[in-house]
Amino acid sequence: MRTYFLVALFSSVAFGQTVPSADLEQVWLDPAARGSLWVSNGQTLGALQFRAGVSATYTFSQFRPLADRAAGQLTDRFGIQAMGALGVTDWLELGANVPVFISQTSTAPLNAAQAGLGNPMLHAKIAILDQSKPVALSFGLGVGVPVGTRAAQGNGGVEVLPRINLGKVYSNFQVGVELSALIRPVIDFTPITNGFADKVGSQVALGAMIGSIGSGLRTELSARGFVSLAGGGRAGIEAQVAARYPVGDVELFASLGPGFFGEPSTPIVRAYAGIAFANVSMTKPPCIEVEPYELADCPDLDLDQDGVSNFLDACPSLKGPAENKGCPDTDRDNDSVVDRLDACIEVVGAPGNKGCPWPDTDKDTLIDPNDSCPTEIGPVENKGCPDTDKDGDTVVDRLDGCVAEAGPVENTGCPWPDADKDGVPDFEDNCPKEAGVKENQGCPAAKKQLVIITKEKLIIKEKVFFDTGRATILKKSNGLLDQVSSVLVAHPEITVVQVEGHTDNVGTPERNKTLSQDRANSVKSYLVKAGVEEKRLVPMGFGQEKPADINDTPAGRENNRRVEFNIVVQ
Repeated sequence: MRTYFLVALFSSVAFGQTVPSADLEQVWLDPAARGSLWVSNGQTLGALQFRAGVSATYTFSQFRPLADRAAGQLTDRFGIQAMGALGVTDWLELGANVPVFISQTSTAPLNAAQAGLGNPMLHAKIAILDQSKPVALSFGLGVGVPVGTRAAQGNGGVEVLPRINLGKVYSNFQVGVELSALIRPVIDFTPITNGFADKVGSQVALGAMIGSIGSGLRTELSARGFVSLAGGGRAGIEAQVAARYPVGDVELFASLGPGFFGEPSTPIVRAYAGIAFANVSMTKPPCIEVEPYELADCPDLDLDQDGVSNFLDACPSLKGPAENKGCPDTDRDNDSVVDRLDACIEVVGAPGNKGCPWPDTDKDTLIDPNDSCPTEIGPVENKGCPDTDKDGDTVVDRLDGCVAEAGPVENTGCPWPDADKDGVPDFEDNCPKEAGVKENQGCPAAKKQLVIITKEKLIIKEKVFFDTGRATILKKSNGLLDQVSSVLVAHPEITVVQVEGHTDNVGTPERNKTLSQDRANSVKSYLVKAGVEEKRLVPMGFGQEKPADINDTPAGRENNRRVEFNIVVQ
């Protein structure tokens, strides 16, 4: 808000006394007019924005002492007020008002009819909250300079006008409030008016405004209430109804309103009519993100809040990175690499290769970055390199448990263990801890072997003999079974052996099955007594169900009566 000072100099003499000199003004037009003509909305002009104008002014019955409040002693007062404001920065605004009074009519004892310069008002305004916030808030300080001519009712001493303005601008209207204090010397008129409260001095004031926004004719309503701090505490209210019409950068304006109650310097009527020029639009809503606005009017804002201003944003209503001119990223080939970073926009590729497919020079399905031999075909398991076989055992090195030592495929390329170093691997050696000969199952030649170890079974070179029709083992089979026992004890890796009993077809199947089971149980019992763990032996009688030969001849039936040792778990 700007402080303007009207000047009033009382130079007449009444009843032989000198009439006091005082500035009778208590309101000033706002030179920036960001709110109404009278009350600011809390905004300041931006850097290098300005507004300048001139207004004709008129008041009726400006000075109303207690004895003559209905008509007043300064009845008609005409003048011109020049004004201007400049935004030095986005938060500092400077302004000034210079009043010149052309004519005025007064009654005794004032007898004021002089023209001349009134007291200029200089002001500064600082933005505390700018228009980008939900509300605008500013602090202003005006200084009235007492250089007006006494003939034009100027002087009266230095005046100071601190004020706080708060306001908000919506899409089609605005509001504002102002709290101010006018600090100035007390000028006592009681000696010439005989009114105990006829003093002009400091006062506090509260103002408010509401006005329209937009192009074309604008209207606004402003009001201020004053309470004098001079003797008597007299109060007054002034209201103004204004119209403003922009024509390009030029604005025509007019304002008229009444004054009420008995504060001495509150006129009965006050009016303004003038013209102003500005390089900032006074007809459009300000650029505030929280309020609707036209993109062209607010290039520095960011409508989609993506960090790219509207002026630079190719997609101002859609969020996007600055690298993409504010537009959303696209990914035409759906490879998770956005097009602006994708070197192969139409081909699916890898993020680590700028959206392009990784090369596979040797075409072995392993991409070059993961291929230890990118120019040679090799399996994935060998990191793309060809398989090698250093020991020449046909087991490739990546699968060979003994890369530098040849071994069979069945033992993952490692030689079979041979604890006694007799050339017979332990798993085939009946005497794994005693050197022997291959022809005797790895045992010394003096110990004739009747058992052969294979992957599937223990092959016995003799039969297990029983009493005819019974499960009693004949003594002539003890040597064979003792050897079976020693082989199993020497080979704990053979964990489960099924001891099977078989018969010929002589007799009933039921009898034969029972007999074969009993004979298998007898063999198991013998082996357990010989040192084999019981849990490693599973007796099973099959009777005549699994013949090894025909049952039509004595020799065939002899072959069918047998015991077998089949390896179940190894």
